[in-house]
Amino acid sequence: MTPSEHIETLGQLQTEARNSVAHKIDFLDTLGLCTAFNQEEEQVAGSVACCLPIIASLIDDLVVRLKVGGRLIYVGAGNSGRVGFMDSSELPVTFSADPSQFLAVVAGGTEAIIQAREGAEDSETDGVAKLEALQLTSKDTVIGISASGRTPFVLGALKVALRRDALTAGITNAQPSSIDDLGVKYTICALVGPEFLAGSTRLKAGGAAKQILNMISTCTMVKLGKTYKGLMIDVRVKNDKLKARARRIVRQVCEGTPIHVLDDTNGTQSTRVLKNSETSEADPALDQLIEQCGGSVKLACAVATSGLNPDLARHQLQLANDKFHIFVERLRNQASPQGLYTPKNSEYFLCVDGGGTKCTVSIATRSKVVGKGTAGACNFNCVTLEDILTQIKLATYQSWSCVSKTYGLGMADIPRFTRVWVGLAGLYHAADQVETLIQRLEELFGVSFHHGTLRLTSDDMLLSSGIVTDNSVETGVSVIAGTGSVATAFKRDSRGEIIQLGRTGGWGYLLGDHGSAFDIGKRALQTVLAGIEQSQFDDARKTSELESRILARLNCTKREVLSNVFGAGSQPKRQISDLANVVTALGFRKDNPDSQALAILKSAAGSLIDLIKPLCKAGLCDPSRSALILSGALMGLSSYQDLILKNWSEQQLEPFKKVVVVDDVSSYAAQILAKQSVAVQE
Repeated sequence: MTPSEHIETLGQLQTEARNSVAHKIDFLDTLGLCTAFNQEEEQVAGSVACCLPIIASLIDDLVVRLKVGGRLIYVGAGNSGRVGFMDSSELPVTFSADPSQFLAVVAGGTEAIIQAREGAEDSETDGVAKLEALQLTSKDTVIGISASGRTPFVLGALKVALRRDALTAGITNAQPSSIDDLGVKYTICALVGPEFLAGSTRLKAGGAAKQILNMISTCTMVKLGKTYKGLMIDVRVKNDKLKARARRIVRQVCEGTPIHVLDDTNGTQSTRVLKNSETSEADPALDQLIEQCGGSVKLACAVATSGLNPDLARHQLQLANDKFHIFVERLRNQASPQGLYTPKNSEYFLCVDGGGTKCTVSIATRSKVVGKGTAGACNFNCVTLEDILTQIKLATYQSWSCVSKTYGLGMADIPRFTRVWVGLAGLYHAADQVETLIQRLEELFGVSFHHGTLRLTSDDMLLSSGIVTDNSVETGVSVIAGTGSVATAFKRDSRGEIIQLGRTGGWGYLLGDHGSAFDIGKRALQTVLAGIEQSQFDDARKTSELESRILARLNCTKREVLSNVFGAGSQPKRQISDLANVVTALGFRKDNPDSQALAILKSAAGSLIDLIKPLCKAGLCDPSRSALILSGALMGLSSYQDLILKNWSEQQLEPFKKVVVVDDVSSYAAQILAKQSVAVQE
């Protein structure tokens, strides 16, 4: 884009337009100016109100990431950067939040917060460098703030966040915007209209950004248990004003009841009771209580309401997930001091389906699936044990949050589960980590591997649940075709337990995964590259439809294909797997299916047949008495299922007694867990 085009485009933004009162403001008296200004600013709250559903969804996603140690990072330039810095810098002192979890990245650095550096916002590479230095992970959340929605510094930062699988959001005042074009998960667009002074986005746009950031951070702190009945119960006592506020908070929390304070007069720590009044007589005792609690107002409130010593009160707070309203509720009900709880008259069953692309967690009762959540990859071949546990926690918090909202439980913390089944990709390659993994899962879910309430298998074994409650079949073969592929044979033993008989495939995308989305994408890419090579010797050769669509999907020219796929910052596995969408759309379209695409799909389906045949020919499974269970993103396409079954029939192989297609593995297995529990009790 040339400089003149850039200026012309910028001039078309809503934030650059002239206000309807612009023609008369020079003739207004001072009161008239202030009145007109105030009328314009009144529009901010209404514009933010239109964004509330998106903001609420962002907060829910953000909370679960902060719970597992993720960071909230604001990115902005100029006034937008200063607004982000102001909001993030207040959180540690106001809510005792970990400063390392709340950051602001401002174009031009910290100097730009004090003195404007207007040129800093134009460097996209600087935004990239700043975010690359933070070594983002999928636990982090990056919120880009740009009134115009096109600030290069912010766009560069968001591109890094997207590549690193961080949660992404943009706050803007223009529509459409470049931020939205990036594909961030949440675009918060507060259309405040033209500014009182054209282009002065420190006014309504800045006010909207401040309201939105204040809303996000404050509501997040509430969800994290940093408040109680509108009180900043986690405030840090750093000066006389905050000391007075801390005393007032303790009194208000204990409203209507006596206050327990610590008494060391006899050499042993005990508690004594104070009358709860607004008089200053009790101030020294309250100050001493807060000091003895290490300056923690929340812990002082816990001691004051319960009469427990600080160590016991701290332990009870931890068991309540640091949420004071749960601490108080348990205190009133004299609840059993356990870290996990089960709502009355309810049993919950949980299943984790951890694959190479995402982790899905489903929670079921005996009658149905009641919650579902998703997070990042859980394959031991590509992520660490700690990353896997983080993704499981994220997906579990999301799933249980659905349950809490549906049934009005008012709690977003993990319950005690009756049974848990965790299926993880790559488990066979992580034998040295299994013991640690079991211990951590037992702690997280309150279940026992030894007593059978926790089951840990590879992800492909989750599909064995398909024959658990079906007495019409003795054995089964599951075939997963998603980003990767694997086939597994299993049977029910004399005790009714499912055991694995054999396994083919599952080698990973570098060595195998035939018939998978990656395999289909790779074949399509090979077709494009072969076509490019042929064009060197045949000037008259035309680019096929498949080749054109693949180039368009990659957003590159013929010369740029390899550099696009394998260039710096690219994710070749994801890019190549994504090309399968192009191939299936062309090959399976109703009218005039593309011959190149269809040939690729038929070949891929044949590769899956080659995975199944050894499991049947070796006598492990007799198809006439077995179920064929199909799952994975590709198996969700009926046309791909038909190719596989047609290929099987054309080879005159024994048909399977039944074919089952499982769209949602975690939900399917969670329901089977619940059914098994009923069968055992009966």
